[in-house]
Amino acid sequence: MNRVRVEWVAAAFGLLTGVTMVYVPYEFGTSIFRLIYPYIRLMGASFMVGSATMLVALLYPSWPAWIGGVGRALFMGTLTLYWWKATVLGGVVTGVIVYPAMGVFLLVESLPRWRSQGLFTGFLLTTSLAFGAFILVDPSWLGPGFYPVYRPVARPLGALFLVGGALLGVGWWRSNTRLERGAVGMLTVLFGQLALVAGYRGTWTGMQLYFVMTLGGGLMLFLRRRPEMSSVGWRLFRGVALVSVLPILAVGALASVFAQKAIERELRDKARQTVATEVARLEQTMTMARFLLLGQAGDPVLLAMLRERNEEALRSRLRLLEFQPGPFDAAWVLDGAGRALSSPSLPTDAGRDFAFRDYFQGARTPGEVYLSRPFLGVNQMPMVAFSTPAVLAEGRRDILVGGMALPRMGRDHTPATRDYLVEIFDRRGGELLRATNLGGVLTRAPVMSILDGATLATTEGITEAVDASGRRLLVAHAQVPGTPWTVSVTAPLRQAFAAVTRLSAIVVLLALAAGAVALLLSRWVGRDVAQRLTALRDGFAVLGTPGLDQPVPTRGNDELAQLTEGFNEMAARIERTQKELREAIASRDQFMSIASHELRTPLTPLKATIELLLRQCRTGQELSPERLRGTLERLRRQVDRLTRLIGDMLDVSRLQAGRFSLRRTPMDLSALSREVVDRIAHARGELTAPISLELPEEPLVGVWDEQRLDQLLTNLVENAVRYSRPDKPIHVRVRPRDDGVLMEVEDQGIGVPTENLPHLFEPFYRAQNASSHHAGGLGLGLAICREIVERHGGRIHAESQGPGHGTRFSVFLPSQDVTDRVAGT
Repeated sequence: MNRVRVEWVAAAFGLLTGVTMVYVPYEFGTSIFRLIYPYIRLMGASFMVGSATMLVALLYPSWPAWIGGVGRALFMGTLTLYWWKATVLGGVVTGVIVYPAMGVFLLVESLPRWRSQGLFTGFLLTTSLAFGAFILVDPSWLGPGFYPVYRPVARPLGALFLVGGALLGVGWWRSNTRLERGAVGMLTVLFGQLALVAGYRGTWTGMQLYFVMTLGGGLMLFLRRRPEMSSVGWRLFRGVALVSVLPILAVGALASVFAQKAIERELRDKARQTVATEVARLEQTMTMARFLLLGQAGDPVLLAMLRERNEEALRSRLRLLEFQPGPFDAAWVLDGAGRALSSPSLPTDAGRDFAFRDYFQGARTPGEVYLSRPFLGVNQMPMVAFSTPAVLAEGRRDILVGGMALPRMGRDHTPATRDYLVEIFDRRGGELLRATNLGGVLTRAPVMSILDGATLATTEGITEAVDASGRRLLVAHAQVPGTPWTVSVTAPLRQAFAAVTRLSAIVVLLALAAGAVALLLSRWVGRDVAQRLTALRDGFAVLGTPGLDQPVPTRGNDELAQLTEGFNEMAARIERTQKELREAIASRDQFMSIASHELRTPLTPLKATIELLLRQCRTGQELSPERLRGTLERLRRQVDRLTRLIGDMLDVSRLQAGRFSLRRTPMDLSALSREVVDRIAHARGELTAPISLELPEEPLVGVWDEQRLDQLLTNLVENAVRYSRPDKPIHVRVRPRDDGVLMEVEDQGIGVPTENLPHLFEPFYRAQNASSHHAGGLGLGLAICREIVERHGGRIHAESQGPGHGTRFSVFLPSQDVTDRVAGT
């Protein structure tokens, strides 16, 4: 169960969190992320680089250790900052526990003593026990992302964590694999449902953390052994995966950041433009309203109507102010006490007291127009009023009022207002005058719950903020000059970055797809390569054994196929060499047996004859000259036989050492042939088969090695005598040829099997029927004959019709002219 390392889980968590922070930073909009949002992309990049470096160090354990150290340092530094800002200061107790535990176990695993073991079991045990204890003490410590969901079942959840951790601890301590696996399965389910809830609540970091913990638990349950990082398939997979996944993520992250920056610039410019357009429109309306109202308040005709209290004429004059497309929807006059004198739009309000209205109370200075706070008119129409005093005489004045209905402000839209939330509010009380896509004018402006009063008190500005639901917003605001009004434009970043989000999702999916394809391809290619290499390995394992009779199968025409073909050729050569060695060893053993026998054969009679002579000498017995001559003659024959055997062995040794040489001198081949035949005939006596010799009339003089040609003829004639019956003649012929001399030795003896003819001239080789004939010999004579002939530049071969049909040996020696052109030794 110690096969899973915390480093794997930490690297996966850091990579997922880094990708989220870089690709979709505006998703970190809840209150706990407000402290880290200003540098969210930098943290994401640090997470990605650190985790990727850790993964590379894990995949390539033979690389220098400082690479993994750099990755862990980057990861730990970023994790510490995130832990402090987003969990400790954010009050998320579960995060306060899990991240330090991850860091501690990650550092312990880097120590030499624990480098070969995985401590994920200890990390899971510590986290589950701490979670269970804290949840049981105070369920609200689950944090704002989980507590609203788990409130009814928080304490049972804590109890389950405690039980799972306790079972895991007992199983780990007692090495009870079954108990340990059951506890791991239970905790895997618990952390898995935490990951689902975190995803549902939009807590992306929590979802990624509990997802990788769930994945680690699954690996503990189903990973039977650690992957063989030295295998060809694993090396192929890790190379293809790194080359395909990490570059895509890196390039996608850069493209996403650049796209986000471009959209942010465009969004800010568009928000500023929208605010500026709205402010300019309102300023124009305010200017027109002031101009009309002040013009009427100073008009002598209107002042005369007010002095005379001419109601009919006054209504007609006020009707001009309400004429569209002017700024006013209603116009009326109040006397100095606040009672309505006349209003063409509100005839029933004549005589009513409006002294409580602030537009009456604020109109005090002649030549100035007072803009009232928004109010609900007598006809339930939300309005604002422009008022200015009309001076009739010293100490007497009336108030001229122009009313503007608030729905008028929403009639004209700039192109950007369809995409953004545009608000106009009165700074004096925060009353909402206009809001696109929202009702509830005269209520408190929503933007005031997002930005503080100090920010809105500035003349203009643009700010990123978070609303109550956790959405990240871009808010631009500006004051309308000469009024207590402020225009704000709010743009949801999620909506603005929707295209980037889709692009980011596509990039991540491409990276995952590339990883999946890399996995499949590497597994397929790796399995094929591994099978072929395994076949080669098995072939090497049996290389040199007699059982290697089947070549390794060759597939395809790639380098491995060429390697396999080369191996098969090498194996075939080794097999042939081994076969030759086995044959040589068999021949050696046979030679040793035959040599022992052949050497013992003359030694036995030698020893017996010498012992007989010694007894006769001790007893004083005298031998007749004939018996003594016969005894010495037998001794001489056995000594000659020993000398010949030893000479053959010495010649073979010289052949193998490359020290077999010739001494060429002018000689008569006919005379040498006659001498050899006579010597063998007299030495064999009457039991020897008759030997006929055919020679040319003229001498056959040439430059040859007389001693070696004597050895050649002696071996061939004695072989014929040895394997022939005494009543079967032997024919020796020496004939001249145009380009040399041909010698033939033909017998009518036991013959040679056809399959043995090609091997007759090999050292230590004897035909099958030669052994059963009990003729003796070491199997060296014919090999020496071939060497003698070939050193003279000639050739030798044997012919036989099979067993019982005799044998003919033919030797061709080139003439003197040919011989002179053959390299001498």
